[in-house]
Amino acid sequence: MLGTLLTILFIIVFVKALLIISAYFWQWVYFSPTRQDETHYFATSDGWRLAIHRYHPTGPAKRHPVILCHGLSSNRYSFALPGAPSLAAFLQRHGWDVWVAELRGSGESDHPGVFRSDVPYTWHFEDHLHEDVPAIINQVLELTGAPAVDWVGHSMGGLLVQAYLAATENPLIVSAVTLGSPTDFSRMDNRAFNLLLRLRWVARYYPIFPLPFIGRSVSPFAHRLHDFFRGLFSAPNVYPQTISKFVALAAQLVTSGTLWLDFGRFVETGVFGPGDGTTYIEKLPSSKVPLLIMGGSKDGLAPEAAVKAAGAITGDSAERQCIILGKGSGCREDYGHVDLLVGKRVESEVFPLILQWVENHDR
Repeated sequence: MLGTLLTILFIIVFVKALLIISAYFWQWVYFSPTRQDETHYFATSDGWRLAIHRYHPTGPAKRHPVILCHGLSSNRYSFALPGAPSLAAFLQRHGWDVWVAELRGSGESDHPGVFRSDVPYTWHFEDHLHEDVPAIINQVLELTGAPAVDWVGHSMGGLLVQAYLAATENPLIVSAVTLGSPTDFSRMDNRAFNLLLRLRWVARYYPIFPLPFIGRSVSPFAHRLHDFFRGLFSAPNVYPQTISKFVALAAQLVTSGTLWLDFGRFVETGVFGPGDGTTYIEKLPSSKVPLLIMGGSKDGLAPEAAVKAAGAITGDSAERQCIILGKGSGCREDYGHVDLLVGKRVESEVFPLILQWVENHDR
């Protein structure tokens, strides 16, 4: 009996060590620094240090700076992956003062470590919403002197801005764009989310959630797993090397188990809300901020119906639009979740739509 327990314990320790070593190894293999012009550090009201990375505009700057915000368990590489299309560089080339934010727990902001940490391993979606978002906006306004900002958010970064617009009377945001942000979680049918629900017990009893480690470990052949990840990316639309690099660099290794549990609750209940029966975007229709909602026709993490939910409650007008990118809308390929940022043709099919939106509202 004792021998069996010791064998099981050894296997668990061995597998954990193998995942950790593999994750850091592939990060080292694919590592390349981002090319921001400046990095600024500042504190939230509850004491977390955040980082924001600036890309100076080419030529005279527009009136409003643009903030780019990443998704769950991600970081600045989402918008500035070396050797791949970069939304930060694209907007920079077109005269925008671009600020790539990193939320708590990500990139060069305060984040927990694998073996030890100076910050808690737990934080909630609402900590991002009520602490990080206003701190990021205020910091950019302070450094630029601008009257307001544009906000472009991918996945959770888009969910945050929609929830923030719904909850804030004067958000100091002149326009917003969301990419692959599913506000109706009742429409989810994805193997990765189903795995998340099965692994919730890990987040309850162990602070480090295993999915990012598993993802990093399969970096070299991640492009071959599109059937399992179903909708994380569309294989014909992204170069294999780009997928490997994105998984190795843009996927944050250690993040909050509590945050994962928040998303587990969203998926299980189908409600994007704090758990009291309300939703974060109930008051979004009353917001005056122009909102462009974008999704991918083959995005399994943010299915078309889930993305369109916010558009359905806000209505379709010149100031509220919803676009689903795929063959049905004239694109060469259907778009998955990651494709919206690093797909083969984003610089001709996706980024110009974002550029046009922020240009139309730079007044």
